[in-house]
Amino acid sequence: MEKVFAWNGLFVPFNCTPQAALKYHDCHQKYFSVAHLLNWICPHCQQPLLADLTPGSLGCDNGHRFDRAKEGYVNLLPANSKRAVEPGDSKKMIAARRRVLDAQIYQPLASAIGHTAAGLRSVKTALDLGCGEGFYSAALHESIPEASVVGVDISKVAVRLAARRCQQLDFAVASAFGVPLATGAVDLLLSVFAPHADDELTRLLPSGAYYLKVTPGPRHLWGLRELLYDQPRAHEPNAGPPTGFRAPVSELVESKVKVADQLLQDLVAMTPFAHKGHRDRRAVLENLHSLDLELSFRLDLYQRL
Repeated sequence: MEKVFAWNGLFVPFNCTPQAALKYHDCHQKYFSVAHLLNWICPHCQQPLLADLTPGSLGCDNGHRFDRAKEGYVNLLPANSKRAVEPGDSKKMIAARRRVLDAQIYQPLASAIGHTAAGLRSVKTALDLGCGEGFYSAALHESIPEASVVGVDISKVAVRLAARRCQQLDFAVASAFGVPLATGAVDLLLSVFAPHADDELTRLLPSGAYYLKVTPGPRHLWGLRELLYDQPRAHEPNAGPPTGFRAPVSELVESKVKVADQLLQDLVAMTPFAHKGHRDRRAVLENLHSLDLELSFRLDLYQRL
């Protein structure tokens, strides 16, 4: 891999003439800004990834290369880390969730996330862990436009949609249990209903950084649960802060919405309820034309010690 150097905010080949550097700048401006390249690391050897001479490629000093897709995202999930041919949510679930999010049903949550992020100090890099289609990544970018916002999800289908939705942000296909970002690189980590490992939080977040965890509130989608279960249970609050974090500042975001027809079926399809509850009750739900629902979200903001 040929060496590169920083010029006019971009990485360009070491032996470039000024005229060639200008052309390189025009061709690579979307993908290779310094803000986008500061933190990605190679998933094989953990060395920094820089712009390769091949347009649309990243590479490390050990010769590992990763091509960006035409949408702009990069796949940093090693083949030996996959537990399925297409890991992550199914295409059907992702499509349903995208339609629900585009209908702005979850906008109160996005607004609350943006408001929380805007109130934090010194956030230069934000990570949406388990970013899905980028709905909440966009909320972060709108609330802290001065920060570099990146998103990671194990689903290539979801990341492709995220890159299309937020073309100014950087996304990678990767596991939440092995995030290809440098140690201590993240000032704010957002996790919305996403599984993760506490030791990765500790590695990614330096002292003073923030972790915003979003989980279902006590009566989230209560109307659905009443239809599916004899004795629905309220969601329990989080057990406590992860090791190495302060006790959280918590907020409950609640709203009510009437969902009808295809959007109702999409809402069911994007949740675990699509495969849970009594079979006969799921059949009743499939024939409903509309349903009044409660949306409830718990936001816990932790700070690294």
